[in-house]
Amino acid sequence: MHNQGMSRPILAGTLAMALLATGTTAAADSRFGMAAKVGTTGLGLEGTVGLSERVNLRAGLYGFDYSKDFEEEGIDYDGDLKLRSAALLADWHPFGGNFRVSAGAYHNGNELKGKADGSLDIGDNTYDASLDATIDWRSFAPYVGIGYGNAIRGSRWSFAMDAGVMFTGSPDVRLRGQVSDPALEDAFNDDLKREEDSLKEELKDVKYWPVLSLGVSYRF
Repeated sequence: MHNQGMSRPILAGTLAMALLATGTTAAADSRFGMAAKVGTTGLGLEGTVGLSERVNLRAGLYGFDYSKDFEEEGIDYDGDLKLRSAALLADWHPFGGNFRVSAGAYHNGNELKGKADGSLDIGDNTYDASLDATIDWRSFAPYVGIGYGNAIRGSRWSFAMDAGVMFTGSPDVRLRGQVSDPALEDAFNDDLKREEDSLKEELKDVKYWPVLSLGVSYRF
């Protein structure tokens, strides 16, 4: 489940740092870069400012929605994946060129929802029922990665690439359902709880979200 109490102060702090860095860098260098990205976090827009000759601060917003059917525990779901995240990253260019090593954190709002209905095998029984599944991850996700591109140095237009990983922790799984025959409701709820526990166990090692993206940047 999302840790809203922790993630909101962190997100507010990172945005404040980005605004502060923008102001100090603009006074010293008057350069700012923007990038448009596409990748495993969705479509994104990033802003970059320089902190030193080899270190930049990068902030981004990302999102996308698409439908994807999936199967878990023998049940076929009509799925909807919602990608929502915001990042604050420090980019270190160790050789002074385009190659960079990045570290920071994402505010992670990615969520997968699924719906299933009809004759469903839940636990050891078959029910005429409807089922809603929600899978999400913790809000605060540290990030490490590498990349190519320097939005505030070099050519006015440049290529950008990133490859890294968000450390999201094990996903939270919630199942809600309704059986058509009220007489079976108690047995259905017991089987549904076992189904939820089994799904949590199956997905407990999915603790990472790969971040792969390509884009173009423009230096102002």
